[in-house]
Amino acid sequence: MTGDGAFPELIRDEDPWRGLVGVGGVHLRVWRGEAGRLTAVISGPGARTTRGVEEAFARLRAEYPHTTVELFHHHPGDWIDLAFYAELAMDADGGVTRTRIVGDVLAQRLGPSLYATEDPEDETAGYGGP
Repeated sequence: MTGDGAFPELIRDEDPWRGLVGVGGVHLRVWRGEAGRLTAVISGPGARTTRGVEEAFARLRAEYPHTTVELFHHHPGDWIDLAFYAELAMDADGGVTRTRIVGDVLAQRLGPSLYATEDPEDETAGYGGP
């Protein structure tokens, strides 16, 4: 199932939710690509913390139990920080590994809906950072 042409379909674009750990809002977006695979992007203050990422992983696993989910973090840019995207992975010991990626690489996979649904406070106009 795809959205615009060959791009995955955006199936969720939630208003930011406050997690159980009280670390701030998390904006969750999810795309469905090939069968059994989802790509999710989280952003917001809660997405910057390990606990917020752990909660996002747990929530996605519970809601999509038979699906492989790739999780990415978008750090919106402002006058202090440059925006960036990072691929997130849970280590065997429960830690979170963040590997920065260029936003345009993810946009090529997910299509125009990635930048179209970025957080409104992102002042980088879709740059996505290195």
